[in-house]
Amino acid sequence: MAWARILWQVYLRVEDHIVARILQSPGFHHGVRRIHRRVEDFRYGRNPHEPLRPGEASADPQEGHGQARSFFKYFIDELKNQAKGKPTDVTPPPGPPKK
Repeated sequence: MAWARILWQVYLRVEDHIVARILQSPGFHHGVRRIHRRVEDFRYGRNPHEPLRPGEASADPQEGHGQARSFFKYFIDELKNQAKGKPTDVTPPPGPPKK
């Protein structure tokens, strides 16, 4: 039984070393900060005094979820055009390159 206790203590030391290395890494803290910021923004809304993040200056806040909404709008427009008998002309993709 003594050897089992010794093996358990060695295992805990190795595990503590791994956890310590993870906690020392900047990438881990960066990821935790991002998750925390997203959760806080979701729960309490965006802090109006916080500066804009990259890519937010050009984003339309009224747009919603961006690509999903723009795809839906495009889809509805295409259905309307086809109902009128004027489907949107789409140029075919280019063929394989010539040798």
